Amino acid sequence: MIGKTREYPKEIMILETIVRRFPPDDFRKAEFEKKLYRKRAGYKGEKTLDYFLAQIDHSEMLILHDLRIPINSTHFQIDTLLITINFLLIIDSKNYTGTLIFLPEFNQLIRILNDIEEVFPDPILQTKIQASQLKTFLEKHHLTPSPIEYLVAISNTQALIKNPTNDKEVSYRVFRSSNVAFKLPPFYQKHTQPRLSKNDMKKIARHLVKAHEPFVPDPKSMNLPFDNMVQGVQCPACEAFGMDYHQGKWTCISCGHKSADAHIQALRDYFLIYGPSITSKQFREFMNVGSPSTAKRLLSSMDLTFDGTTKGRTYFPEKNFFD
Repeated sequence: MIGKTREYPKEIMILETIVRRFPPDDFRKAEFEKKLYRKRAGYKGEKTLDYFLAQIDHSEMLILHDLRIPINSTHFQIDTLLITINFLLIIDSKNYTGTLIFLPEFNQLIRILNDIEEVFPDPILQTKIQASQLKTFLEKHHLTPSPIEYLVAISNTQALIKNPTNDKEVSYRVFRSSNVAFKLPPFYQKHTQPRLSKNDMKKIARHLVKAHEPFVPDPKSMNLPFDNMVQGVQCPACEAFGMDYHQGKWTCISCGHKSADAHIQALRDYFLIYGPSITSKQFREFMNVGSPSTAKRLLSSMDLTFDGTTKGRTYFPEKNFFD
């Protein structure tokens, strides 16, 4: 069963908003576009692994997706954790393109793409470290010890995987996501003795889910041109900014498309960039709405909580506002 689902990362939501509203003539926009591309690719690779995991029988295991666990003064992350009665299995997903050359002697992964060589950290070593950190976490919380295994899943079907030294560890630990069902039996053959009861499995899952701290970057630390970010409501049809609100509808000044709720995405953008609250005045300025009564009506119609009197009211998003 699934003990923790994979949610769309808040970090990607924030980067999407930044790219969408970054001043188009500012050269720094390209940096955020590149970072967003990498994060989206990583998430796509994780979802690819999830797809193939969903096809196997996991009635006798617990699957936790996307964990970020505090340890000392930092955190360690696990893309996917399988908890069985015999062992725990960490699977780290990589969505690299190009030719991937594993060089474990130097703990390196060489990626060749468009005749350009890049050096990446060894993902096998990364998952090995994650296994060690997970072991430390479990011991600290006096949880039943169990063997911890680890694998590296290559999700991009176009990647060419090479193991030039025929290293056994690379062959054993690295696989294509589509092959996940066939990577599990060897671990059951290796670890034949049950170590955990069903209650132990659930207890480990509860502790990890409770400890999970999702990464949410602070836009204020990104040196953004806040005063020059694009404001207004974006047209869901042509993606132009500057929709006008009249008689209960937003109308795009570029293509004429009409929408009743285009302001909801604009408000999500505001919360993601500028912070967790908004006043009626800030709403009017950001949405280019002139009427205070219209702003109040729109704010009251959404899934928001508020604090303060009617005149000085501040609005906050509910937890599911970004779903």
